[in-house]
Amino acid sequence: MLRESYEHARDDMHARALHEAQVDAARLLEATRSALALDGELLEPQERAAIEQCREALEGALAGIDHRALRAGIEALNRATETFAARRMDAGVRRALAGRNIAALDL
Repeated sequence: MLRESYEHARDDMHARALHEAQVDAARLLEATRSALALDGELLEPQERAAIEQCREALEGALAGIDHRALRAGIEALNRATETFAARRMDAGVRRALAGRNIAALDL
């Protein structure tokens, strides 16, 4: 009975890790799709291709049951989008500050 409990605990841990990775992957994929739709023009073609490759790989891993593959795909897509995220942030700040005088800002 103890052994059976231990085996189920292992299965439960795997199921939980898989579910958490699936949720994280789905969130990242949706955020990436949205960012590309809104600000895709900030990317060079080869940068976009690298992001799309990582996105497709993560979508493939999402169809499987290996939480480690999902985590690796999440990390790869995060790395591929780091520069893009920084550019988006810079563009957002520029838009927010456009036409404003630095002296008028309440810092």
